[in-house]
Amino acid sequence: MLSYWAYILIGNNDTGKTSFQKYVVSELCDQRYKRLPRNLVSDITHPRMPRGVATLSTMNRSYQESAKYKDVANFFQEHFKEAEICILSSHAHKPAIDELREMIHQLRRLAYNVAAVFFSNGYKEDAAEISLLDWDERLWLDNPPADSDEEIQTQIKRLAKEFAQLLIARAAHQ
Repeated sequence: MLSYWAYILIGNNDTGKTSFQKYVVSELCDQRYKRLPRNLVSDITHPRMPRGVATLSTMNRSYQESAKYKDVANFFQEHFKEAEICILSSHAHKPAIDELREMIHQLRRLAYNVAAVFFSNGYKEDAAEISLLDWDERLWLDNPPADSDEEIQTQIKRLAKEFAQLLIARAAHQ
């Protein structure tokens, strides 16, 4: 028996959501991208990932950054890529809370458990309100401001590696 999970990264611009996804794909799927494609499904090749958890779906940019999605229902009908593990991305500022409520609904219709992933450097009042939604789980990434882009990328890469390890451990106990 498997438990399918969707993780929605929450944060406004410059919190690290896109780089985080790129590093998770690198860690789990051994694929390196300078620029991660939108709505990508990748085969998980990590040797410790249990059988039955074979694919990872990543959204790349936040939902709010693409006018072609039109609305959440259209995103799920036309653009969402199903996988055993999905990573989506959203801003926190209004009206994101309403869009996230609908994303949770659509994901649950597809039998996914849905977790919010908050970045510490983007956790402000809007994100705190989003945390009150009916999530199956809330995760916290400690991502404090750093002095250089190199330090930021190193920090996000470390967080992505830890997240990948969590996904592997979770899959082993499902």
